[in-house]
Amino acid sequence: MIPAVQRTLGVVSLALTAGLLAGLGVLRDLEDAPRGVPVAGTGAAAVAEVPLPGAVFGDRFGSNAWRRVMGGTNLTSAFVTTYFRPPPPPPPPVRKTQKFRLTYQGYFETADGVQRAYVQVDDRLQILPPGARVVGDVVIDTMGPLELRLRQAGTQTVVVPFRGTREVEVPVE
Repeated sequence: MIPAVQRTLGVVSLALTAGLLAGLGVLRDLEDAPRGVPVAGTGAAAVAEVPLPGAVFGDRFGSNAWRRVMGGTNLTSAFVTTYFRPPPPPPPPVRKTQKFRLTYQGYFETADGVQRAYVQVDDRLQILPPGARVVGDVVIDTMGPLELRLRQAGTQTVVVPFRGTREVEVPVE
């Protein structure tokens, strides 16, 4: 055989032997070592452990101490910051409303069929046709001798009796 190849094979076999011995040394020190691998400290030559003062002191350097430290892996790191996160959006503005007192004073109808309602809004008297805006989004729907029907925001119906008063809450812009 060529001397250079022979030397290379010797170096490779020496490196493999050193790696195998180092691996066995590591496996020997583990608690859950596979069967057949001798564990350090279990033979006849094992040195008796030196008693440490106090029960708590002995637990700090026990073989299971690392498991207690690794238990908090879901905790946030000390290096996490919220500085670069955008601020939360501002809360939506509070919708302001105002209350009005509506009093139905009656209505009249001309010979041509034109109707007008007498509606008192707080202290002001208004004479309005059907479909007219009374205040805010409140519109006259129908009028009769005993009641006035108002439509608020297109969906809600408010009934005001003759000479009766209703309080209506209207959004202020």
